[in-house]
Amino acid sequence: MWTIRTIRGQSNSTPLRTRAAQLPIPNRLRLPILTALVRAVVLPTRVSNMQGLVVLTGILAFVSFKTCGSDLVTESLNKQLLRSAQTAQGLPIPTIFLALRLSSDHNHAIETNYLNRITTDLHNDIQRSLSQRKPVVGLLSQYTMCLLASCTDANSVTFTVNDQSSASLITHLKRQMHKEKESIEHSAKPLSNYFDFSGGILALCLAGVRVNGHLTSHLMAAVQRGSLSDAGVECSTDTLAMAGMALSCEKNAGFYPHHAAALGRAISKIKARLETTRPDFHIGNQYSTPIAVMALVAMGSQKDLSSTLLRLSADAQRGTYQNPRALASALIGLQTKSYLDLKNINCQNEKNNLVLEPAVELDLVPLPTQKAEVFVEVVKSDQQIQTYTVHVPMGASLLYALELLQAENTAFTFKVQPTQWGPFLSNVNGEHARQSDRRAWLLLSDGVPLSEGINDFKIQRPHVIIIRNNEY
Repeated sequence: MWTIRTIRGQSNSTPLRTRAAQLPIPNRLRLPILTALVRAVVLPTRVSNMQGLVVLTGILAFVSFKTCGSDLVTESLNKQLLRSAQTAQGLPIPTIFLALRLSSDHNHAIETNYLNRITTDLHNDIQRSLSQRKPVVGLLSQYTMCLLASCTDANSVTFTVNDQSSASLITHLKRQMHKEKESIEHSAKPLSNYFDFSGGILALCLAGVRVNGHLTSHLMAAVQRGSLSDAGVECSTDTLAMAGMALSCEKNAGFYPHHAAALGRAISKIKARLETTRPDFHIGNQYSTPIAVMALVAMGSQKDLSSTLLRLSADAQRGTYQNPRALASALIGLQTKSYLDLKNINCQNEKNNLVLEPAVELDLVPLPTQKAEVFVEVVKSDQQIQTYTVHVPMGASLLYALELLQAENTAFTFKVQPTQWGPFLSNVNGEHARQSDRRAWLLLSDGVPLSEGINDFKIQRPHVIIIRNNEY
């Protein structure tokens, strides 16, 4: 509840004395009242007009974020994630559960049901992958953090792989991280990628496990060399952010005092990169801004994040974050929290105050749809180029455009594999781009790498889409 504290003063030269009259202010009146106060108190003082304008703008921006960002936007994101947890098909997405648990408001029934899906469906999928010797360090890390978020001992969860004796989740995560370490020492790159590698260090650290010092050293060295990469994007903002949270957890844990100085240097380097915002106050791009905010909070950045939080709030209100994982990061970032806050979760006496209204189904009359020409260029690993053209309804996803092109032109084929971020291109015109081969299909629109997945990127005008088999 906001209040006005009445202030009485004897003269300009006499210190003000306060009287503790607490007057509640309804939400709808906060902004008009503060505007009047600023005009009456701030602007007539001995400051220039420009200084007064800066003060007024800053205070109004802060109030706007506090009233709209903290209350309305986060509640909206919370409910969108709850609805996604209820209705989404396929495997559960751990980051949705983490965001719901880190929130200040809860719906215990939906959160409990989603946790049950994680401990059954996701658990069984991880067990199958372990049996097939697939790298699953990312999922193991997120699974571990979900258990911590629900106040469950991660050592109580076990996997039985290929009829061998069962081993705990933490044991399997440590084994996977050992394989990642061996890959770095052999090929200078982790078996998965530095995002998942950082997530593994973070999960073990949050679980109170003394992380192998070599793992931390490899991550610090990669940060100092600037050699973090993710699917062909050098030093991506998301990867830097996850590395920053992992190293901050390690520094706070104090397992290796002799690493303290090196940890500080690596964290400072990441912090300097993430504190550099674009003119529109995004960090990296609009989709990487939430996790960058999380990392800066975790690293104890002294940078004023108010403008970035306002931008993040505006993006959320505009409906920028349609992907559930992006929604989850936005919810955590807007509340200025990070994954390090999982250590502080107390599952007792939580609020159970979020009510999800029934979804309203509307009967919409379809309108005539304009079409846009999409020029598609496929660049294979041998640099052979194949070009195609397809006309796509405005507003359709890139995935739909590719499906339409495949239906109309037998010379073009593609396959996708499901991921937590949605469908991921795995094969184009018979050629694979697999993580195990250190390759990925890099997508560009009019020469600019896409910051969204193929199911999230919408065709709003004519585009030149380049699909390139890229080594990383």
